[in-house]
Amino acid sequence: MYIIIVGAGEIGEKLAALALKNKDDVVIIEKNKEKCEEITKKYDAVVINADATEKETLLEAGADSADALIATADDATNLLVISLAKSIGIPSLVALVNNEENKPMFIEKGVNIVGNPAAITAEYLYRAVRRPMVKDFMGIGNRAEIFKISIPPESKVAGKTVGDVKLPKGVSIIVIERDSDVLIPSPDTVFHPGDMVTLLARKDKIDKTMDLFFRK
Repeated sequence: MYIIIVGAGEIGEKLAALALKNKDDVVIIEKNKEKCEEITKKYDAVVINADATEKETLLEAGADSADALIATADDATNLLVISLAKSIGIPSLVALVNNEENKPMFIEKGVNIVGNPAAITAEYLYRAVRRPMVKDFMGIGNRAEIFKISIPPESKVAGKTVGDVKLPKGVSIIVIERDSDVLIPSPDTVFHPGDMVTLLARKDKIDKTMDLFFRK
């Protein structure tokens, strides 16, 4: 995949590292000259020291043949870059949106958006305190979540089948990870201590679900 990354800040740099590890072709556009020099020394990627809000810069970066563009700068810059990229015809456009109020402008352009990293981190930290048993989670709109839990040895569900465990209405088990196996659960699947269970649940049913799996 040929990816253009706009902005070589912390997020842009991590993106570049991930893409290069996956053997994608990466071009980074960054206005700060010192940052460009730093990235050039660290990564085997094309780095362009220029303004990405100018169409000529995007064309120099190969936008007319790129598969995707990811904009990681401030909202105003990202919106301008995305508009230009869309006019050039880059098929996949992703942007970081720092201000919640700006999301509609990006959505109107058909962009895949990622919310403010600070807000996302804060939510993860809060969840880590409130529900330390949850290993990972992802919000689905404002009403549901997908999350992972590890079944402790003392859990009452350990040794029971999925069919024996009465889940709250609005909760379903997506997958069970056991050692190196990934199990699509059936009613006869038995819960083992240490199983990593991924669930989809309405937000108002999460506490009941946690009580079911972690009640001794």
